Amino acid sequence: MAPLSQALSPQLVDSGKNDGRSRYVYSGTVDPDWVVGSIPHGGYVLGLLVASTMKCQRQTKHKDPIHVTAHFMQPTAKSDYRVEIEVIRTGSRFSNLTANLVQEGETKVLTHMIFGTLPPFDALPSSNKHENIPPTHPLYKPIPLVSHPRSTFSEELQYKYGRFRKYVRRAEDHALRTRNKSKLTAPSGTHDGGLESGAWWEMMQDEGGIGLSMMPFFADIFENTPALLSEAHGDGTMFMWYPTMVMTLEFKRQLPPQDTPGVSNRTLGVYSKGSFLEHGRHDIYGEVWSSPGNIGEGDGRDAGDESWKRDMRCVAVTGQMALSVPLAINKSKGEKKAKL
Repeated sequence: MAPLSQALSPQLVDSGKNDGRSRYVYSGTVDPDWVVGSIPHGGYVLGLLVASTMKCQRQTKHKDPIHVTAHFMQPTAKSDYRVEIEVIRTGSRFSNLTANLVQEGETKVLTHMIFGTLPPFDALPSSNKHENIPPTHPLYKPIPLVSHPRSTFSEELQYKYGRFRKYVRRAEDHALRTRNKSKLTAPSGTHDGGLESGAWWEMMQDEGGIGLSMMPFFADIFENTPALLSEAHGDGTMFMWYPTMVMTLEFKRQLPPQDTPGVSNRTLGVYSKGSFLEHGRHDIYGEVWSSPGNIGEGDGRDAGDESWKRDMRCVAVTGQMALSVPLAINKSKGEKKAKL
């Protein structure tokens, strides 16, 4: 039971080579605080895999995660785990690895990861033509969150977030929810459909700030499409479980160093949009952005100064396929795993 940075602490238990490929095994125990209902949070579980691969890549030329593709085969449990890693190929710019999470002899999560070297948070654009869209470019996409963190306030998290509610704070960007409702009555052809959400998330007890291994958590905490649809229609909160089946995560840059002027190292902005919903199965596209400050705090700019939006950087993008099932199934699967 610990803050996220401490809850992501796999330990090396074995390493070697097989058929010329380097292999590593890490192990640990799933922290019981980082659950949704009775099942470990998918982003937290993926963070265990990223943390393990980052450790085995620490002494190589490709230290940074660039891309992760994860298939969640079965629900994980609040129990011991093993992460089995194999380095498939190492090239001049990238290394390819597989990393699988195993519990009770069963593979629960399969991943393929690409490692390389991420540019610094404030890296200058490439000097080569058409290799960047910098903030000064007319086609640059600014942060999609509308409200500055200083004008937001922390809101109580739903009970389904379990005990990790004591480690994080969340402030909703209500302007995006309002936009969802306006689409219901807007004339056809005046918008592109879909449902959006956005929020600022702040880590309260991670004194060292947010690390790359924590990014899968932030990429898996947005509101799911069925919940946003229910709210847009005025039907309130749906007590459902939205298990992730497939997830991709691309890291865009390093996270801001501690004490970077005008940027928080404990808070990130999370934006998502869902476009299609069929019998509960839905897609989600998400972006994770730097934040100009912590929730309820200013950054030295005047309240009407919108320049902060151009100063923020997208640090990761994500995509998901998820399901919508009754929360009772979450509880029953969690209880079943606990009895094994």
